Amino acid sequence: MKNRIVYAVLLTAVFLALIFTPAQAEDAFTIDIRRVLNGMKRSWLQGYEPAISQNVMTFVLPILSDSASGPVDAEILLADESISPFKLQTMKVKAHPSGNGVWGVRFTLNLHEDRRNGDYAAIIRITGKDRQGGALQTEIPYTFRIRDGQPSREVIRLQVDKVESDLKVGEDGMITITLTNPCKTVPFEQPVLKISDSAGDIIPKWSSVIYLRDLAPGETVTVPFPMTVLPKASVSPHILRLDMNWKALGQAADQTENHTLAVTQEIRMEHGGLRMADSVVAGDAVTMTLPVLNRGKASIMDVMVTLLLPGIVERQSVLVGVIAPGETKNAQLSVTPGKHLEGEFFGTITVTAADNDGNPAEIALPVALSVEKPLRYDAGSMQTAQEDGMNPVIIYALCAGCAVLLAACIVQGAVLRRKIRRLEEDRL
Repeated sequence: MKNRIVYAVLLTAVFLALIFTPAQAEDAFTIDIRRVLNGMKRSWLQGYEPAISQNVMTFVLPILSDSASGPVDAEILLADESISPFKLQTMKVKAHPSGNGVWGVRFTLNLHEDRRNGDYAAIIRITGKDRQGGALQTEIPYTFRIRDGQPSREVIRLQVDKVESDLKVGEDGMITITLTNPCKTVPFEQPVLKISDSAGDIIPKWSSVIYLRDLAPGETVTVPFPMTVLPKASVSPHILRLDMNWKALGQAADQTENHTLAVTQEIRMEHGGLRMADSVVAGDAVTMTLPVLNRGKASIMDVMVTLLLPGIVERQSVLVGVIAPGETKNAQLSVTPGKHLEGEFFGTITVTAADNDGNPAEIALPVALSVEKPLRYDAGSMQTAQEDGMNPVIIYALCAGCAVLLAACIVQGAVLRRKIRRLEEDRL
């Protein structure tokens, strides 16, 4: 009982600690976007930019905090100092709270005289303490925009990393394009992407133009482009044109590329029904004929028909080859059941094929064959009669009767011929 009480007390303590834990570090400090301090021409809300004069930048941040007490430290951490427009210097300042609850953080930063125009990513780290002496910290992403320097030396060109597609004749599909801004300092603003097919077989589902968000240096974006493939489209590679334009440091830029994309179609292979006898006498051959149809717009390659009829044949194949669009070819197989076989046999006929890209297709249908036992005949009629269960005496009597009838017919024919001859002589 005592252990249970201790356990309950510990759980309560943990719960209360979670409730009264100070705010997370990322919420400790924020920028007052509406405040305008000395040295600022406008608020952060309205697009504040640091002032630059005689190769010196003045950077002001009005900082707010509900939990901080006393002075705060602010530090600028550049993403890449090797391409920085700033001279190597200490980028750390201390700010004290004003009477209106705002910490006015102010940096005075020395710039290179030969700095290059571009965007330079950085982190502004604000640290301080709360009323209980606990540490507080917030990191604010920021990009320094240099536009009064020398022209950038970077190649202003979009990098097309991937162009993937899923395009089928007569269906809606998708082209996915992955674009990257490979520059280190140059942002691509207001990028526009247009795609077109010179053959006219592939058209945009909605619009031929897509407006993208700005691409910061090094940023990658994947663009889905809904397309429609017309029913008249050929099943073959299509060359699609990508037209891209954007602004870089206030200057217009454009780029055109051609990419080859495959247009495919689902293999529409059908059979025309198996033609064969339902039964066969053991030892005789039976022929099976299966028409194979291509109802698609692309040729079907490597068409093969395979028969599996356990007990008669384990595997027998015939290669039909290539079937052109709209064409029908017959596959014929012939099997001979062994003379010792008898009864019903069941199996499968399978048709396999592939398209030009190697995508497989297969259809299968059941097959059944009844094998009958052959009749056996010997040279002597006696043995045949005995096997059929007939009395030999009856056989002899029937044979004798047939001989008598045959003799009577011969005699009667001779008599009739004589009478006819006499009548003809009397008339003469």
